[in-house]
Amino acid sequence: MSSSENNSKNRNEKKNTQYLRYVILSFFLFFLTWMGYRHQLLGGGPTGSPTVDAMCPFGGLESIYSWLKNGYWLRRIALSSFILFIGAVLATLLTGRVFCGWICPLGAVNEFVSAGSRKLGIKNIQLPYLIDKYLRYLKYAILLLVLYTTWKFGTLTFRDYDPWAAWMHLSAGWSEFGYGTAVLFTTLFLGLFIQRFWCRYLCPLGAALALISKFSLVKVYRDKSPCINCGKCSMVCPVGLTPDKDIVQRDGECIACGKCYSACPVDGAMNSGHKSKNYTFIKTGVAGLLIFITVAAGAKLSGNWQTYSSPPPATGVEAVNNVFGWMDLEQIAKTVGLDIRSVREAAGLPENTPTDVSIKKLPGVNDEELKEALREYLQKNDGGANNSLPNPQEMRGSITINQISAEYMIDIKDLIRELRLDENVDVNVPLKDLLKPMGREVQEVRDAVQTMTDKQH
Repeated sequence: MSSSENNSKNRNEKKNTQYLRYVILSFFLFFLTWMGYRHQLLGGGPTGSPTVDAMCPFGGLESIYSWLKNGYWLRRIALSSFILFIGAVLATLLTGRVFCGWICPLGAVNEFVSAGSRKLGIKNIQLPYLIDKYLRYLKYAILLLVLYTTWKFGTLTFRDYDPWAAWMHLSAGWSEFGYGTAVLFTTLFLGLFIQRFWCRYLCPLGAALALISKFSLVKVYRDKSPCINCGKCSMVCPVGLTPDKDIVQRDGECIACGKCYSACPVDGAMNSGHKSKNYTFIKTGVAGLLIFITVAAGAKLSGNWQTYSSPPPATGVEAVNNVFGWMDLEQIAKTVGLDIRSVREAAGLPENTPTDVSIKKLPGVNDEELKEALREYLQKNDGGANNSLPNPQEMRGSITINQISAEYMIDIKDLIRELRLDENVDVNVPLKDLLKPMGREVQEVRDAVQTMTDKQH
């Protein structure tokens, strides 16, 4: 093969690396977005569509402590989350952060926003070195905070702020907008000016994989001999690294996207491989993808793939935490230990309400309001009076102070005093509506109730 033909082949391979990567990123983004839409239509459970949490690797890391300690996954988490986390870890150990650069759907959203900004002529902002350096530590702090609070309180404390969960619930409309939605659109806006802003500075899963990738077999390295020090590799790096100055990328920030390789005008200067053996970026990316898919497919074929989990054993009021929107009235009655007539009575449903249709599909029925009605009913009827109280950290913003008092057996006046509220406050207004005008958050109430119940017990 002549020199010109070889150069043409190398140029095509560099272009094809990015084309293939964008195709793979697009596939995972559209597939999982479609799954999120299906979940809004069908609900979860054995006959529905998986929740966003069951299809996210980070959920496996968040819930592993609960599983090791109690033998149960956290609410909304399933075995599938842990399997996907294992797949991402194995792919990272062997091929680097291919999950972040080739698979992650939220990473795809961020990358496509950055690509769009370049098309619009928006100039990228380069933060000063020290600011950029210390901002990168923020995602590690977030990772530690999320794991600590999740393991301590036994609930997904990050979920309300998770931009990926917010993305997956966009099809549900305004009712699902919250802090996570604000984080999503804020980071995407910042991503117009700083490539992959979320990935660089805030992503807790990215932080975990960055630590793991320090030990990966395959790394990006630069051969000094053919390198002409043009700096093009650094200019295109989506996470702001300097491959033109580094021989081997060892700091874990590299997402193995291959953009440095595709931009390099000299053959052999930028490489992806193990020590001196070059595997090419396409081979590295595809290998990482196949490892990730093989782990999930192996679990599926072996019968170990499950996107919903059996709830922990519970009775009385505590059992209401095991009620999900995909359940029908018969399943709910069995879960909380009531007959169907009592469930209808508690929820204020007419006698002709079908018992074999999931409550998410029943017209005019809100699953969270139904659960709160069940808790109140069980309290009034001494159901669960001697059982453990529900986890305060699972408290929804739609609950009222009056309902909190009944559910957690807390004196209303003591609760109002603990929250530093006016003694004439309306105790029948949902917390989110009560606190929003004050600039306060529901999490304050969760923490206050947690403190008060801990003192009682």
